[in-house]
Parts: sequence; C-alpha cells; structure tokens
Amino acid sequence: FLRGFGIRRAGGCGRNARQIFATTGENLSCAIILKDMNDNYYRKINLAGLSIETYTDNSFVNIRDFLDKFADDNLDQSENQELKILFAKGNRKIELSSGWNSLSIVGDDIDDLHNPFNLIGIAQALFRFAAIHLAQRGVFLLHGSTAVLNGKAVCFGDDGSSTAKTLSSLEIALDSKHYVADEFCFFNSQTKEVFGYRFIPIHIRLVVKEHLEKYHGFSSPKNYYRKTLAGEFVEQDKLFTTISGKLELLAYTHFSEKDHKIQKLSVQEATKAFGFCITSHVAKLLYSNFDRMQFSSMTDTNDAKIIDEELVSEILAKITNNSKMSPRIFEETPSYRLTVSQPCQIVDLLRKEID
Repeated sequence: FLRGFGIRRAGGCGRNARQIFATTGENLSCAIILKDMNDNYYRKINLAGLSIETYTDNSFVNIRDFLDKFADDNLDQSENQELKILFAKGNRKIELSSGWNSLSIVGDDIDDLHNPFNLIGIAQALFRFAAIHLAQRGVFLLHGSTAVLNGKAVCFGDDGSSTAKTLSSLEIALDSKHYVADEFCFFNSQTKEVFGYRFIPIHIRLVVKEHLEKYHGFSSPKNYYRKTLAGEFVEQDKLFTTISGKLELLAYTHFSEKDHKIQKLSVQEATKAFGFCITSHVAKLLYSNFDRMQFSSMTDTNDAKIIDEELVSEILAKITNNSKMSPRIFEETPSYRLTVSQPCQIVDLLRKEID
C-alpha cells in the first residue's frame, strides 16, 4: 500500500493521491470517491496506446481483473496529460468531468461482470473516454463491427442512418470464420490497422439471433454472460478466430424492399459518413440519451437514436482540434453504401467489389 493513503498498486508509478485528484478549478463528480481513498486499487492501463490511471474500489475484484487485461507495457511514460478513471460504489451513473480528463463509473453492483449491462457499460465508457483523447493522434473509435471476407477486413459502420452493423459483420464472419470486433473498433488512420479487444463479447439482439437461426442454422454456444432483454452476449472466441490487420473498406448497410446494390462513396460522401462513425460513441458518452443500451437504468431498446449533423460537427472539431480529415484516408480505405432487402445478400454484393 502507498504510505498514508492505502492505495494498492499494480503497474505504473505511484503518486500522492491528493495531487492526482487536484482539479485546478474543475467540478469533478469523482469527488464522491475522494472521501475514502483507503479502499482504492491503483492501476495504469494501456488502452489503444493511451495511458490511463485507474482507481477502483478495492472490493471490485472482477473489475480489477478486467482492467489487468489492458497491459501497460510499452507506454510512453513521458506523456504530460493525466487521464483518470474511477470506479466507486453509489447510485449507478457514468459521468465525465468538465475538462474531459476524468471519468467516474459508479454503482453498488457493477462488479458483477456476468451482467452484460455492467460489462458493456464499463467497456463502452472506457473506450469512449479513450476515443476523446486518441482522435488527435489519428486513432479513432469506430461505431461499427468488423469482420473478414476473402481475407480482407470490412467494417460496417454508422453513417447516421445505416443499420445492422453487428448482423452485417456476422454475415461475412460466418463465411470466413474470422472476426475483429463488435461495436468497438479502433482504427489507426496512419497505419490503416483496425483492432479490438477479444474479451468484449458480441452483442446479438433477438432480431439478429432469429435471422441467424432461420437462415444460417446458428446456435448460440454456452457462454459466460447472462441472457437479458437486450439479447445475448457471446464470447467472440467461441464463434470465430479473432484477428487484427489492415482495414480494407468501410461499408454502411441500408435496407430497401426494392433494391440490392453497392455504391462507392465519393470522398465528400465518405468524409461525412466517417464523421458520424467516429463521433457516435463520443456523443453517447456526452449525451447518454443517445445510447440504446442504458447503463444507469439497465434497459435496452431497438429504437434508433438519431444524432444530428450539427452535433457531429461540434464533437468532431473538439476531438480533432479542428483538424481536417485527409482525403488519403478514403482513397486508401474506400467507403461503400450497401442497399439490401435481405441481410444474406451482403456477402455476394461485397465479393463482387473486393474480388
């Protein structure tokens, strides 16, 4: 334990807790945790290359084990920015500090990671928080699901009106047996690498499961997570081989009873769609009402949540420090609009384009 504060260390360097939580005038909701530092466990984690200090109520043993999966190896210890995430007991909530450099995740029962509302709520909060600070490095959190077809990684993303990201990715993964990540995919715009974390389960809503059972003879494997009204959460490695690699294309799925076609987007169209794809997660952290799966109330809905273009532009300017997207991103990683009447059409449409 760190002398005088009782903070258990696991990786990274120790610091005076009162200095760490000095707010320089900010109103941190995290103050709830400051009243008793003796029950906090310290861990520095590496999230997509970003160094984050975490402080966890010492009774949250499952969250501590979960954080240990984000190894802190090969981090740049000279980073000036201090980012902090705190896990504490109390009324369920996720709250971001006014300066966006600290996040609190609170709840009496959040250590039960068999409950998908806890695991996904925690994971998405971590990833979205990281997304705010990674964007200026050219690393983006895509609101999309990525799988492999014909040896090429395809991300099905959110362009503001597209749908069926998980279902589209499962359509091609059932063909290739290779998967990257569901819902939370990091994309390095410099190296073009797309990657995720294999211990985050695939979220299979009821309507998706019914389609997979009817058309693909799909059967969910026995897994770690409890079934909920939000559907099933299936361990990725029980279904597919997990990979990472170069992102070959972005696809946005739309349904129409009349058409099934694939259209390559212009650079201007691709830039607009990509803006939605990389800001949607951040918008949901800033405005939780946009989230279909609610952490605080542990509820879920199939209703679409629409984020308007003005908000997307504001968030994009903030997280990128007003930097413009390089057209090279969309020249090297082209974007497509898929229009289908039935999800099973997705594989054939994409094959015609990437073969």
